Amino acid sequence: MLIFFTVHYVESFLGEGGFGFVTKCHNLVTDEMEAIKVNKNLPSVFHQARAEIAILKRLQCLDPDTCNIVKWNGYFFDRDHICLNFELLDQSLYSYMVGRDFRGLSMAELRPILFQLATTLSHLRSMDIVHADLKPDNVMLVDSKKQPLKVKLIDFGLARPVSAVEPGVCVQTTWYRAPEVMLHLPFDEAIDVWSLGLVAAELATGSPLYPGDTDYDVLRFILETQGQPADDVLKCLDDLEHLMMDSDHQTEQRLLVDLIKRMLELDPEQRIKPLEVLQHPFFAQSPPQSSPGSTVAQWLALLPHSKKVLSLSVRSLHVLPVYVWVSSGCSGFLPPSKTRVLLID
Repeated sequence: MLIFFTVHYVESFLGEGGFGFVTKCHNLVTDEMEAIKVNKNLPSVFHQARAEIAILKRLQCLDPDTCNIVKWNGYFFDRDHICLNFELLDQSLYSYMVGRDFRGLSMAELRPILFQLATTLSHLRSMDIVHADLKPDNVMLVDSKKQPLKVKLIDFGLARPVSAVEPGVCVQTTWYRAPEVMLHLPFDEAIDVWSLGLVAAELATGSPLYPGDTDYDVLRFILETQGQPADDVLKCLDDLEHLMMDSDHQTEQRLLVDLIKRMLELDPEQRIKPLEVLQHPFFAQSPPQSSPGSTVAQWLALLPHSKKVLSLSVRSLHVLPVYVWVSSGCSGFLPPSKTRVLLID
């Protein structure tokens, strides 16, 4: 059934969530296509929508194109529903990964995407705003044909000023939730950098790093892969450096691993800042173009010569999660339904 929202004609439904649903609409006045977020007529949802509008108003001083933030066109009411009007974008990073069968991105593809998102977080930090829900679903490709690697951050429904942050409040999606949030500790913009680190690992490998159903599961994954002593933080990811067999790309892959480790620093005070991410050598060098299929995920399918690999999964090795590969002192934790690999010395 087609519905009219004031001057908007609904073309199709783009998605739904706990807040309500998003529609693709034709603006009959401007003759442009727009994305309209229609919020449920519930007190809690209305309150959250008003909070999102307050954040979006603060962000209007930023250029949405250079800061890589979805353009907000305002809001209106329709039959007691508060509706937010946004520019229409192409598809989410998650949908993009689905379309390529979750094959990890090459360094040439990954670098500009991470740089744009770090730029966004740098601008948000300058305004003391926490996005609090960075994940592949909330990163949109602007136009996969005309601008294949141009992305924008969307969904500021959980965003808030740092001054309004309350320890214990539920923010972020479980897989991308920072340890300090799960432990009900005070938090700030550093939680977005943690999420970016997990997004980087997922885009590189094609598989989420910590796919837990609960905070308990995710914390267990973190402890299993990162270890508890400070000196062993993310020691497990060091194995990646031994898996990069292509000499033309060794440097950039090692730099990516180093960057991810810095973004996944357990101590939020020591975690790399967005501006520091932009200054990281991973973005400074100009490596040769990656050959087709030369992704971190493929190198993950190779272990040091002292080990053999036996795959027990029907899924291809190129989607193996990073946490499978562990260094001495770390035990691999493999959640149910995920790819299992048996390491034999």
